Amino acid sequence: MKLRNFYLLFLLLVFLLPDFSLLFFWQNYIFCRREHNSLKNCFSAMTPRSRAIIKNNRQFSKDYYYSGHYNNPTRIRMTRYNSTILETVSIDPNTESFISLTDENSICWFEVQGLTDSANITRLLKQFGMHSLDAREVLTPAHVVKIDVDDDDIMVVLNSCAITADRKVHSDHVCLIVKKNVVLSFNEGHTSLFDNAYQALQNDVMYIRKQKSGLLFAFLLNAVMADLIESAAQVEGLLERIEDQLLGHNYNQKNIGAKIQQCRHAYLILRKNSAPLGQQFYKLLVPFDGIVDKQMIPVLKDIQDQLEYVIQTIKNCNDILSSLADLYVSNNDFKMNAIMKRLTVVSTIFAPITFLVGVWGMNFEYMPELKWKYGYAAAWAILVLISGLTWRYMKKKDWF
Repeated sequence: MKLRNFYLLFLLLVFLLPDFSLLFFWQNYIFCRREHNSLKNCFSAMTPRSRAIIKNNRQFSKDYYYSGHYNNPTRIRMTRYNSTILETVSIDPNTESFISLTDENSICWFEVQGLTDSANITRLLKQFGMHSLDAREVLTPAHVVKIDVDDDDIMVVLNSCAITADRKVHSDHVCLIVKKNVVLSFNEGHTSLFDNAYQALQNDVMYIRKQKSGLLFAFLLNAVMADLIESAAQVEGLLERIEDQLLGHNYNQKNIGAKIQQCRHAYLILRKNSAPLGQQFYKLLVPFDGIVDKQMIPVLKDIQDQLEYVIQTIKNCNDILSSLADLYVSNNDFKMNAIMKRLTVVSTIFAPITFLVGVWGMNFEYMPELKWKYGYAAAWAILVLISGLTWRYMKKKDWF
């Protein structure tokens, strides 16, 4: 029995390992366990206070708190501009009156980075006429992407996306609010997301300093859209490279399953951040008194075109993912069939040999060939000859 087990183990090592099948399944198992442990650690790392904040933000409450994973301190930068001036100052989040910093002859942009100071952010919003529920939407990253157009303001809740070095999609919660002469932008991370908008103010691109606040709002929205386009294009390119690998004859299938799953996760995040925005963007294509005029409609339509490109790219990613899943399964089936074919060839070659060895091992008293002088050498010659003829026949039939 031990010899038989050793023989089976030998066949597995010789005929399975060259195809990396066992290695492939082992790699996928390790990846799944790692992802499971990562998710488990993520939930276990949540303190009771974090759970209480998330639960509180889901209910109607007097006060709301930041429920994201950043610990960045809140920074506020105010940029005041018109056709003649452009000045930028840092504002203390504990400033008593934010609205007193504004004036009717210029447009003020309050750029808030880091949402940990929930009390002052809520106070800032209320001073500019926003509801406490709007503060909940600003302070809750896990909020639906949406566009709200009210009587005197426009509010957009969305997420920016970026591909990290390890090919994962990093998403930051962003909120934009625009009024007649005030623009509020909120970003949970300390990033350079809106640096291009500030450079546009410095260079007076499209005469932005002479236009209404809606044009600055369009520049901020375009900055988020640019990140979405870049992220979607990178995910599409990665999927196409995986497809080329799967279609190759001698591709290395190590971690292919993990890469496909990683791309699928990125695709889901991008779809979640762009699809609702595409469904509601029509709300911005209507002139809005004091904010959006007819001259701005082409700018917003251009942003809509960029958003449509993102949505089409994401749909293309979905199609590629579907084909990759089928191709991945078919390749694995093909590899498994090749392995089974090799095992069948081995079994066929050894079947007549096993029969002869079994006959000679029956230990009957009268078996002339057992006492023959050249019986041992003849037995080996017969075994090798039968094996060679069987192998040659199957090779001629192109069975392997």
